[in-house]
Amino acid sequence: MRSIARLVALLLTLTGLTFVGLSSVTVSPAHAKDANCSDFGSQASAQSYFINHGGPNSDPDGLDSDGDGIACESNPCPCSTNTGGGGNGGGGGTPPKKFHVIHLRVANVSGNFKVLGKVPTYRGKFQILRKLQGGGFKFYTRTQARNPDGTVKIQVKGPKGSCFKASVPSTPKYKLTTKVIGCIK
Repeated sequence: MRSIARLVALLLTLTGLTFVGLSSVTVSPAHAKDANCSDFGSQASAQSYFINHGGPNSDPDGLDSDGDGIACESNPCPCSTNTGGGGNGGGGGTPPKKFHVIHLRVANVSGNFKVLGKVPTYRGKFQILRKLQGGGFKFYTRTQARNPDGTVKIQVKGPKGSCFKASVPSTPKYKLTTKVIGCIK
């Protein structure tokens, strides 16, 4: 009688393990993790994950909310606009990319601090980062270089000693370029 009870217990144990094993096999590995922008420390790390998991053609985690091929645009820099193209055939000589030209400054205009100037090599949205005393640069806002000459004019705020940096994304001709543009004094 004891041997039958042991055999039944053994069969139930094995059967239970089999069900556990089958249930773990049915979990879809493609969606084992639902990534969010807050899971990444920078926009560049989110972009890398985005490209490696389908990129602009498939965004299973919803990291590219506006569908422009750039994931988690509000995350702090370092930033990347790599959309996974690559594959330079190696035959011709693609000229090396240059840095963007950034002519921006922080200015006191009638008691308000503004970022003024131009980014003549870029049209589109880019990031402004702010550094408070004792900290590092973190995402502050997004602004845009306007046509036809790349004019930028945006109000910024912060305590004395706050510094600002522009981070302009890469393009086919230009590299990702960041530059400290000034501080509130």
